[in-house]
Amino acid sequence: MEPAVAAVHALVVREQIGSPLALFLTGSACDGGLRPDSDVDLLLITRRSLAHDERATLLGLLLEVSGRRATRKPGRPVELISLVLDDVRPWHYPAVRDFEYGEWLRDEYVAGHVPRPDTDPNLPVLLTSARAHSVALLGPPLTDLVDPVPSADLVASIFDALPDLLEGLVGDERNVLLTLARMVVTLRSGRIVAKDVAVEEVVPGMGAPHARLLGVAAAGYRGEVDVDWDSLVSEVVETAEALVSVIETLRPVR
Repeated sequence: MEPAVAAVHALVVREQIGSPLALFLTGSACDGGLRPDSDVDLLLITRRSLAHDERATLLGLLLEVSGRRATRKPGRPVELISLVLDDVRPWHYPAVRDFEYGEWLRDEYVAGHVPRPDTDPNLPVLLTSARAHSVALLGPPLTDLVDPVPSADLVASIFDALPDLLEGLVGDERNVLLTLARMVVTLRSGRIVAKDVAVEEVVPGMGAPHARLLGVAAAGYRGEVDVDWDSLVSEVVETAEALVSVIETLRPVR
């Protein structure tokens, strides 16, 4: 178990954060797609919303143990989502995320922001993926706790998440391009696959320049190359626009 994950597990159990029902390892660590700089994804399911002091305690620990800027020994970055069971069962969309930690938000946390409950359009993707591939570190399997997300909600969530994803394109070029590719695959097939696998499936339908750039993004994701994304901004924007065009052709007709 990653030291950061072990530290989170120990804190949740010791302090009974949110009256925990289950803690899961999810994402690429469970579906065979864990890469050198991939986040370790954790999903916490609780009986109740976290109290303010619990949020601060959990946040303080994550700032200590997650990623290159950890104040303990630096380690793999952690992304942790906490959900109250009653917010996702019975399922409804959009659903509420009770707590979120991710390294891209570290500066906000250090400045004093404490994560609060909010609706999250990414939850259908998260739960669909986690129901298929997750490891219970505490509690029962996720399939015993939450029902499948309806396919219509999974599709709606992709289009709802698209504007915020594109807003972060410059500065997070590789992740955004790979996520767009995975959106295409999910809209076409209902599957949620590893990001580099998504590129393999999407590239045959893309023009040569876009295919090359997506291949570079996938290679960077696998830790095979270092990429100077600052020198590729115009190409990145054009490839993102091409992927969005494909996504829009898959938008359901109302």
